Amino acid sequence: MTEYEETTEILTGLPDSARVWIYAADRDLDAHEQERLTAILADFCSAWSSHARKVESSSAILAGRFAVIAGMIPGGDVSGCGIDASVHAMDRAAEELSLAWLPSIWIHYRSASGGVRSCTRPQFREYVRSREVGAETGVFDLNIQTLGELRHGAFERAARDTWHARVFGLAG
Repeated sequence: MTEYEETTEILTGLPDSARVWIYAADRDLDAHEQERLTAILADFCSAWSSHARKVESSSAILAGRFAVIAGMIPGGDVSGCGIDASVHAMDRAAEELSLAWLPSIWIHYRSASGGVRSCTRPQFREYVRSREVGAETGVFDLNIQTLGELRHGAFERAARDTWHARVFGLAG
């Protein structure tokens, strides 16, 4: 069982094929903020629809920094309008909690102390040069598409096993 299989147990009832959307906060969320964000996302998920069809969905907070929404429509896809609704819900949550969702081009990694850090690609390249990060550094992939990928370890992997190895010269 991966670290995220247990965490994503709250995403029960959804198959591995359910789509996921992952948002990275610009900072760690404290326990109160995680509780509030969980409630906001639960409210959104309970009412989420796409072209008048209920989206079967759930959400989770991972590593104190990442918000995940998983959703599916049996026999169909969540439409662009349905996805836009989730983006608007995330934007309202960020405003309420005085945080920002980082751009998808940013890199998120596990620091030597175990915390999550976020940086731009040029900053990450500098961290590679200075050996602050290396082939064993855990990196997060916010571009995974399915709940199955999340459940089975694709969300956080050693840099040597990701595109980061090729782009930043992190051979294992």
